[in-house]
Amino acid sequence: MSINAYLPCFKCGKILRNVFVESDNQPDEGTEFRTEGHYGSTFWDSFDGEELVLNICDNCLRAHAERLGQQKRYMPVRCQGMVGFGQVAVERPLVAYTGNPDNTDFIVSVDSLGEELDDVKVEWVDDIIERREDLKVNFPR
Repeated sequence: MSINAYLPCFKCGKILRNVFVESDNQPDEGTEFRTEGHYGSTFWDSFDGEELVLNICDNCLRAHAERLGQQKRYMPVRCQGMVGFGQVAVERPLVAYTGNPDNTDFIVSVDSLGEELDDVKVEWVDDIIERREDLKVNFPR
């Protein structure tokens, strides 16, 4: 663990500081990217769980935003204005980067937390029952 992130910016080589000193690679003003590979790559396509990792500083991302895309893969489950309960998979198309996140989420009642829902498959967090009970006690309706 270090004050500096394990990896510099892939594009410009700038040394990036860690947000938290106890982290190995949590770049401040940068983003870590990970991949197991991609079919078609002649450089990296792992089948054994090993990942390729790189960091890109925020300045390099901003400078080349026209080369970026964005795609929403899931909606967070929201209950009483809070998130962190689970997620619902979505298939949104890959689009050119706009800088405007897709902020849609899936809203449920406290009583629905952890339940199977008729029309939607929710992937609940492991401790959803405890979270539901905590909300009932600490944030009664």
